[in-house]
Amino acid sequence: MKRLVTQMKGRAGEAGPQEIPDESTDPATNSPRAEGPDRWSPVQLVRTCVASLEPSSSFGPMMAAAAQERHFYEARRRALVADGMAYNGSIHAGYFGDFEPIVDFLHVLCYVYTSACAVSADESLAWAQYLVWLRACWQGQAGAVLSERDGWQARVGEPPPGEPTSAEDRHDPRRLVAEARSYLRNNQKRMDYPRYRRAGLPTMSRLVESLVGEFNARVKDERKHWTRTHGAESIAPTARGRVEWGRPADSILR
Repeated sequence: MKRLVTQMKGRAGEAGPQEIPDESTDPATNSPRAEGPDRWSPVQLVRTCVASLEPSSSFGPMMAAAAQERHFYEARRRALVADGMAYNGSIHAGYFGDFEPIVDFLHVLCYVYTSACAVSADESLAWAQYLVWLRACWQGQAGAVLSERDGWQARVGEPPPGEPTSAEDRHDPRRLVAEARSYLRNNQKRMDYPRYRRAGLPTMSRLVESLVGEFNARVKDERKHWTRTHGAESIAPTARGRVEWGRPADSILR
């Protein structure tokens, strides 16, 4: 769990070097899959991506163009799965307003885990608290978890003003609890996971997250410094392609 959170958020412990997955051991292609009649989820046929170092104001139109080219807007059911950051909300509002907005559960997991560690005396207590809070979020009870966070914030105190300037500041329990509170409060309406599961919609963007390490290693590694952004753009794989699923009438944009 620490490794997962570190790779996604750089939170639990010091972040290690970026890892590029070995394509020969890609779990998407080599792991056994249940193909029988009991399978409920769509079957991935193709995975491609749209990538850019441009800000969200420019990246939004790129996403919309790719979605239009692939006829996503014509689907009966449409969903946009993303991290709950504000810039993703602006892209949804500007270009995908009739797509169901869903906060990626993997990102919720990260905030739940780091805040559980922040309020617990040891790892065993942190793990027990993490399981309680994560299960509640999965069951659509983010409001109850948020109320508990409010109580914990009162106990540990408010974080100091300003941005963190050191690893110690970033791991300050007061800051970790405050970040989790803010994240849950801002995204509570997009965390109705029981309803999403009943509708057969996705709850996480694991297929995209598995590519993040590869993109970051190519263009955003701490040892790479760009003075001309078009140089990075020429290295980043910016192919626009189709994400096809076993139920072609459903468009899942991640």
